[in-house]
Amino acid sequence: MLLLAAIIMLLVPAAVRADEVITASPYWQGFTSADGQGLYHDLMQAIYAPDGKTVRHLEVPAKRGRIMVREGTVDIYMCLPLALAGMRLAAEPMYEGEYHAIFRKSAFPYWDGTNSMANKRVVWRLGYYAARDFSVPIQPSETHSGVEALERVVRGGADFYVDDLHLINESIRSSKTPLDENEFRIESVGFRQYFPAFTDSPRGRELLETFEQGMRNLSDQGKLAQIYEKWDLPMPRTYQQ
Repeated sequence: MLLLAAIIMLLVPAAVRADEVITASPYWQGFTSADGQGLYHDLMQAIYAPDGKTVRHLEVPAKRGRIMVREGTVDIYMCLPLALAGMRLAAEPMYEGEYHAIFRKSAFPYWDGTNSMANKRVVWRLGYYAARDFSVPIQPSETHSGVEALERVVRGGADFYVDDLHLINESIRSSKTPLDENEFRIESVGFRQYFPAFTDSPRGRELLETFEQGMRNLSDQGKLAQIYEKWDLPMPRTYQQ
């Protein structure tokens, strides 16, 4: 009987276990990591742990994480700028900020903001951005990693690598291709918000409501600012009012 019970538990989708909330995302330094360190982890713990729920994180590629949320095997994907089919976004963001482009100075000696990117080759990580994120027409392409995107710029295969500033710096540190930082320039090229995405189901809607109420409670108690300050990241403006 014990063996049968154990087998049944293994067959039950993880996302339907009431005492556990499962999140998923790629590794983003300062936001998520397999050891539970980062802004997003701290927010999830602060919101769901008081209700007696264990928060477990799965480090997966962005595309796979979104599929898992739609399938219901994961509760929350952290995070998305826009809603996708089969997923529901929270009303307020977990993070908001600028995204940047790194490029060779000699190729663009007279930087004119995003106008300088018109009709140029712009590369980013798979699924992270889209041509609509830019005010001028571009030649977009995607790679599987920030390091690969950066190296395409270094080697001349692309003009700009676009990413969050934290992730550009992470790619620079991880790159094996020699890079003289004095030859490159990093500039802000846009601003957007990132929202946690929940499974579009009764359970997902319940967790979404808990998240939204939890963020408001943390803000009212003065605890939300402390979490963002810990990671030296800006708190969304809606909670600064």
